[in-house]
Formats: sequence, C-alpha cells, structure tokens
Amino acid sequence: MTSPAFVDHHVHLLRVATRARPPYDVSTPQTIAAYHRAVAARGSTPMDADPEPAGVDDVRAALRDALARASDLGLVGVTEAGMRDWAHWDALLALREREELAVAVRVLVASGAARDVARVVDASAANDARVAIAGVKLYADGWLGPRTCACSEAFGDVDPPDTGVLFLDAEALARRVEPLAAAGLRPATHAIGDRAIESALDAYERVYGGQHGCRAARPRIEHAQLLRRDLVERIVELGVVCCIQPCFAASDAKHVDATGFRDRYPLAYRWDALLDAGARVIAGSDFPIETLDPHAGLAALTTGPHALDEATALRLMTVPLDDA
Repeated sequence: MTSPAFVDHHVHLLRVATRARPPYDVSTPQTIAAYHRAVAARGSTPMDADPEPAGVDDVRAALRDALARASDLGLVGVTEAGMRDWAHWDALLALREREELAVAVRVLVASGAARDVARVVDASAANDARVAIAGVKLYADGWLGPRTCACSEAFGDVDPPDTGVLFLDAEALARRVEPLAAAGLRPATHAIGDRAIESALDAYERVYGGQHGCRAARPRIEHAQLLRRDLVERIVELGVVCCIQPCFAASDAKHVDATGFRDRYPLAYRWDALLDAGARVIAGSDFPIETLDPHAGLAALTTGPHALDEATALRLMTVPLDDA
C-alpha cells in the first residue's frame, strides 16, 4: 500500500536543525510569560526578534540531515513557520542546486526578517516546487501555557485576573499586513486566544476589503485554538485559512481545564466544528513543541470526543503545500 504524502504546514525545523537558541528562557511558564510581556512593553512581537546564532558550523549540512529525517517519517513537504535567518534560505537554495532536498520546503519569513519587503519579493523570484517563500509570519498574542494568549475572558487560575498579551491589535496588524498585501505576499498570523483571532480577522478584512478579496488572498491564522461561534462564522465568510495543530487538543487539555475555559470556550480545539462550518483547514505539528511524526497527528485527529473520520483527517494531513 502506498504511504500517504504527509505534509506539515507549521514547523520550526530549520531553527532546530541549526541549534539556534530562542531569544527567551524556556525553562518555566513564568520565564516565557515575562519574555512575552517585555516584548509587548516595547511595542514589538516575538517574530520581530533578530536571528539567533546557529549552533552548528555547517548550516547546509544541518538542514539537509533534518529534512532527510522528516522524509524518513513520511513527510513530503514542510512549511517553516517563521524563518529569522536568511542564511537558512541560502542553504535551502544550495541544497536544491545539489539535488539534496529530501522534502519540499515552504518558508514563512518572520516579520523581523521581512522588514525589507523588497528583499522578500526578490527572494520569491527563486520559488519553485521544491523551495519557495510562502509568505510572512506575524504574531498577535502569546501562548496558553504561560497564560499570555489574548482572550476576552480572564484566566481563571491567575490572580489578579488577566486576559493575556495582545502584541498587535487590529489596527497595528493591518498596518503590517498592508505592504505585504500590496507586494503579493501572504500573511500568516499566530493567534491563539479569541481576542487575537478577532484582531487578525478585523485586520484582514480592513486590508483585503471583505469576503471576495480576502478569500482570494487566503491569509492564514496559525493555531486558532480558543474559538467563539461568531469567529468561526467570520473565518468561513472571509475564507481565511486556519492552520491547526492536531496534538494540541490533548496536550493543552490541562490548561483549558485549569483556566476554566472548558465551559467558557465550548468551541476550543473543535476542529470538527471548523470543518463542519466550511472553514479552510490545514494541519501542522508546531515541531518541536510536538513530535514531527505525522502519524501522531493523524492519530490525534481520529481519537477523542470530537474525532474526525479517518478520510477527513488524512485529507488535512496531506494538503499539498501549494494548495494550503
């Protein structure tokens, strides 16, 4: 039987392969939260950070080996969700020239590395079926674990009450998306909490002018975890693509329960509800937060109280890179 052509639409494989250290202390939720709040206080976002120094001597060889391991797991394509270092792009082009790419690679350039929009456009001229710039990664809020995703409801286990960190409201995000849209570059915005998701939808609607323009541009929301019914309806109406992480429903369950969000966000992690409403949905692991093995994602989608049927789950895990 032929193995499925698995595709991972949200990884951090290039950064991990080159052993680049993130610009924050990941040892505890508290240190991550402190980093998020410090970044927000200076009017920035995590995607605006400068490149982290590589921890390897040969970037090309490190990427070649990492992509070969991805192929061994059954992947035929990956999308890097926030490339900060243009040396990674140069290495990918060199691997393509040498015919040493084990899987196809799409790159979302981190907003910090995309400050020079013309550079991103120029790089896109090299796009082909094996390597391509897919757009620009933006960051609207924090994470659920450290209680920094931007919500309309206060976290039930935080004292004093808090609703998270919103790095970019709708107006600020629209200002960032406008030059990207004008250059034909696709935005993909990290948005976990409902307040951040709403900001992303508001920004996309302002920039693309509503349903028809937005649907054609196919802007993305990365994660889309703490959903409300009205947001699901807007996602469908605008034709926004949601990149979800199959394993998060289980791994984040303890946080959803601890925050009291289980009852307040009944559509949280409800990929079935997104699909039933007619949303465009693709899947990514968010490696290294979760395993890169696509079989784990497939299993996560087909188990639990809101499981998808196997054919639907397999479809989400095999959407070709250029169709996402």
